Amino acid sequence: MEQPLLDVDERLDTIPGTDLKLIQKIDGTAFAIDTLLLANFVKFSADMNTAADLGAGSGILAFLIKYRHSGLLMTGYELQEDLVELSQRNCHLNKHFSDISFEQLDVRDIPAHILPESCDLVVSNPPYFQAGSGRLPTRPGRASARHELNGTLKDFVEAASYLLPYGGRFCFIIPSSRFYEVLEYLKPCNFGLKRLQFVLPKEGEQSHLAMLEVERFFNGKHLPMPNITIHMANGSFSPEMSQLFSVGLKKYKV
Repeated sequence: MEQPLLDVDERLDTIPGTDLKLIQKIDGTAFAIDTLLLANFVKFSADMNTAADLGAGSGILAFLIKYRHSGLLMTGYELQEDLVELSQRNCHLNKHFSDISFEQLDVRDIPAHILPESCDLVVSNPPYFQAGSGRLPTRPGRASARHELNGTLKDFVEAASYLLPYGGRFCFIIPSSRFYEVLEYLKPCNFGLKRLQFVLPKEGEQSHLAMLEVERFFNGKHLPMPNITIHMANGSFSPEMSQLFSVGLKKYKV
């Protein structure tokens, strides 16, 4: 693999659990554990051919999904121009990955630019915090990635609904505190909850994140999955996380 030229605010990382090398910003928008967890959470089916990542950021989630399922036609949609440019540089760095691209597009404008029901799978790590809540990061990229400055959680759900046909799946991760809120957005979009998994920051603590798989027009009972714990009581990574960091995504490639 060629060695890329890096700006002073960038680094070249090997993503844990893979042999995938990607350029990332060091301004707080680099991938975090939640991205790796979501990439591992996604479940593929034989009829999945096209996928989209909403709010793709620097493209990490899209690349991880593509790493697991090389046959997918993957497109990442991101509003921030510098992050789209970075994602495109990562495509150039990983030329062995075909059929992955990134476009500058606001998720709220997807219906005006993309054909409806054009994806089999949509994934997203949307902004966690509502506009006006919490402390806003000083770096614009980090602020937009973490707070609803350019689209709300409801906007992301509606965009996914527009892109997915009957039986299409949407996998995403949110703060556990917003779980009941997002249920209110799913029903009008004809999404049914299919799988649910909570993430605990530390052994013995309450969950802080929830991963959901919802399906268009699904009316069955959802599958509650065992909780994932990130850290043990002594501060070490849990066995599940250690496995994920070592061979997790390699093990579950399609």
